[in-house]
Amino acid sequence: MNKFKKKFFLLLIVVQAFCWTISVTDSYALEDAIIAVVNDEVITLKDLQDYIRQTYVSLAAEGMPENQLKQVMIELQKDGLNKLIEDKIILSKAKEVGLEVRDKLVDDRVQEIKEKYVSEQVFEEALVQNGATLSDLRTKVEETLSIKFIIDHEVKTKIYVNPQEVTDFYKKNLEQFRKKERVNVDSIFIANKGSRIAALDKAEAALKEINEGKDFLEVSKRYSDSPSIGVLERGQLMEDVEKVIFQLYVGEVSDIVETKTGIYIFRLTGKVPTQVAELKEVKDTIYNVLYKQKFQVEYTKWLESLKKDAYIEIKQ
Repeated sequence: MNKFKKKFFLLLIVVQAFCWTISVTDSYALEDAIIAVVNDEVITLKDLQDYIRQTYVSLAAEGMPENQLKQVMIELQKDGLNKLIEDKIILSKAKEVGLEVRDKLVDDRVQEIKEKYVSEQVFEEALVQNGATLSDLRTKVEETLSIKFIIDHEVKTKIYVNPQEVTDFYKKNLEQFRKKERVNVDSIFIANKGSRIAALDKAEAALKEINEGKDFLEVSKRYSDSPSIGVLERGQLMEDVEKVIFQLYVGEVSDIVETKTGIYIFRLTGKVPTQVAELKEVKDTIYNVLYKQKFQVEYTKWLESLKKDAYIEIKQ
């Protein structure tokens, strides 16, 4: 997909989101139509349109991959109003506790985004192409930082993962940490390059030299069209190729192995059977899993408590 098509495709998502907001009910036909009230703040159709647009502009400016950006916009198309309401409630909480985002933090974040572009002119052109201004981006950055800081303060600082929880999770889920069988392989690869017969002749010549006692690596330097495979975990290559490799004993050289793209010769230099990773190898991974689980539970509870204490009215 070329650059123009990508931009058109993503812009289409935003347009669809806008169209959705307009077509929900006839009462949304005007931009100033009130679609919700949160505490003492009204949310109009235009607020929702601006929220979707600013979210798109911010994520696109930060360089979010196209597939992820597409998914975010699809979700906003479905549930943009609820997400906007949640953000409003969280920002109200940040204001309530006196949280302020310093201008320098906003400046620094905007500068980080700018540095992802080849020049400031290209950055500004990207904003214009997405129908936004630098002010739009700064507003979104400030709100995003406010939401992050209040969540850190209200939720993340209260989460603790006990080392014993990590150990218990490891013991209860040992199979999750089982490593697949691995081998270390020297290889010679001869590409077909349009002629299978020529590649086969070359491979047979290389194998003949190896069988006559010449060093495998020296032969590889003269014949191979690609570096050695090295460490290989079961499941990474084609099944027919792996069947040959994993049946070799250490030091053994395979026969010629043909594939669609060329011909291989393998020599097995090491083998590690399947085994369970030690706790010290996976403790950080387990900690992150448990932390995310706890965070999701606590964040949901916290957000629901904010909603319970807030006045929310969605216009029908």
